[in-house]
Amino acid sequence: MTWTELQTFLKGKVFLIGLTFIDQDENLIEQYQTSGTVDELTDDGLLRFKRTDGNYFQLPYDNETISEVAEGEYRERATGNIIINPDYITTWKIQVNQTDNIENMKQNGYTFSG
Repeated sequence: MTWTELQTFLKGKVFLIGLTFIDQDENLIEQYQTSGTVDELTDDGLLRFKRTDGNYFQLPYDNETISEVAEGEYRERATGNIIINPDYITTWKIQVNQTDNIENMKQNGYTFSG
């Protein structure tokens, strides 16, 4: 599948998103769940999701982090939102040096730094 075909294929797909934040010693800091519908896969490789609250969340596209998910109802722990029959799940383990960055990552996802 070409990049353009992948962009078209993913648009409108519903994703469950799981982030596990760990420290430098790989100790668990926090786990976070969200979900969204793919608005676009950008030319520079970012998956942009639109969440039910209308806000956007983005992550780098990495096929290794994406799996199909069984049909059913899934509940986000933090919000209680129920997602019915999502298409995919993407899970990430994120090592953080400063816990200050976690809240921003939960709100926006991946952002370029520097």
